[in-house]
Amino acid sequence: MKTIFAVAALTTLSLAGAAQAAPVTAEAGAGAKIIAPLQIENNTPLYFGTIAPSLTQGDVVVVSPRGDKKCGAALTCLTSDHTAAAFEVKGEADAVYTISLPDGIEITNDKGNGMKVFNFTGSKDAGRLVKGEDHFTVGGTLDVGVRQAAGKYTGRFVVAVEYQ
Repeated sequence: MKTIFAVAALTTLSLAGAAQAAPVTAEAGAGAKIIAPLQIENNTPLYFGTIAPSLTQGDVVVVSPRGDKKCGAALTCLTSDHTAAAFEVKGEADAVYTISLPDGIEITNDKGNGMKVFNFTGSKDAGRLVKGEDHFTVGGTLDVGVRQAAGKYTGRFVVAVEYQ
């Protein structure tokens, strides 16, 4: 009888071990939402207008993000055709984005003479894409040297936008 009890006990232990080794499973869902890519376009360049330099002193011209211009006392600003740079941003409706501006650039004429543009300022640091689009402007400061060489000066700067 001891032998039958021992066999029964071993069989019970074997079945219990087999039941515990069976895996328990569950299914989970997977997914993703892809939003519209962020796009930026420049519609108007930053332009400081026509300027006559001083023979004795350098100075600056400032164009604000609103498009206002302040001409330094040592300079003569001859035209009022100055503009702040204007940008259009498109992307996912109601998404928030940030704006990054450069520290400074150099603009040059066809003879290689240069002037620094610095202190870029935006009409805002971040925006919301109401109905999938938004706008902002950028101004800056132009450093005009003493007897700055004549010519049409051009250059480029990069503005970056990023979803937040």
